[in-house]
Amino acid sequence: MNNLSFFENIKLYVGFTDASSAALRELHPIALPFFQPTVDDFYAAIEAHPGARQAITGGSAQIERLKTTLVRWMDKMLLGPHDEEYYELRARIGRMHVRISLPQQYMFTAIDRIRVRLLDVIRTQIADDPAKVERIATALNQILDLELAIMLETYKEDLETKNRNAERLATIGQFAASIGHELRNPLGVVESSIYLLRQHLGPNAEAPAVKKHLDRIGGEVQRANKTIHDLLDLARNRPPQKRATLLRQLVDSAAEAALLPASMPLHVSVANDLTLNIDPDQVRQVLANLFTNAMQALKSRGQIWVEAETTPDGETRVRVRDDGPGIPAADRARIFEALYTTKAKGSGLGLALCRRIMEAHGGAIEVEARPDGEGASFLLRFPGDQPS
Repeated sequence: MNNLSFFENIKLYVGFTDASSAALRELHPIALPFFQPTVDDFYAAIEAHPGARQAITGGSAQIERLKTTLVRWMDKMLLGPHDEEYYELRARIGRMHVRISLPQQYMFTAIDRIRVRLLDVIRTQIADDPAKVERIATALNQILDLELAIMLETYKEDLETKNRNAERLATIGQFAASIGHELRNPLGVVESSIYLLRQHLGPNAEAPAVKKHLDRIGGEVQRANKTIHDLLDLARNRPPQKRATLLRQLVDSAAEAALLPASMPLHVSVANDLTLNIDPDQVRQVLANLFTNAMQALKSRGQIWVEAETTPDGETRVRVRDDGPGIPAADRARIFEALYTTKAKGSGLGLALCRRIMEAHGGAIEVEARPDGEGASFLLRFPGDQPS
């Protein structure tokens, strides 16, 4: 049992076999003409319910797209194959539900509405063969139970990740303020001493051997100060102070804050009039953190792209990508966790802070899968029509 994957385990538990898959394929041509009425009923129920309707932020245009998606979902459910690839596809759908904060009760009841409609199709269309009705209905119930189990697993993954982050952030909060105060004073002394040394040495401060060490000390002081700043920001969890902000100007100021070198081109494809209702200081920090990460991964030799688009449902998507080594698949699931880092000198705070800021804005940050060696890509999602 321990050698079975999650999907194999739950298939075994509900009794789903190759015969179940065959029964579902048998149902497909029978149920196909009823897919659209089932989908129409499904979304009519959502539009009629105030709580469920809140999950649909893009109006009728989004509903029409979702209807097409649901038809494909039912098609895949009946045709299979019901293998590990099927599980991964369904898990991605579940993670999308988590991302948009779809309440679990609507996920449960949505599956039940589809179950009722398709069972009704089975009973009315093959009523003359009770044994066949029983066999296909059992397979349908099994696959829908598997769908629920997969969705619940994605909610569990999200809850476990949030609990780990909450525990780490609670620990950070306990000592961040005192540590920040204790460290900032000596760092301030070091910084002042560097300045006084440069003044005292005069032209000798520019001698290669001396300048190298003074610059190194100054750089380490800056890095330590940034770590303290990130610790304090994580501990404070300051709510965003939103106002209308031109995104293009914000990208430019974030690039300046990140001190991107002239040798690293920044290609910005953002409309000059694209305006977001955001906290500009916080979102500037998100962008600057992403630019800094890219600069470190590229070792100051490479390119960064920033692209922005607004979807028909009002969501603004900002993509920050580079042409560096990329992020290994094994690290993608954890890189937003506080104190998790893959860098020798990393604090594991920057991306955790980015996620906290984006979630405080009602949005999200995601790392996009890219082939190895083709760079890293982060997607920022800002919801439309957010109140100030």
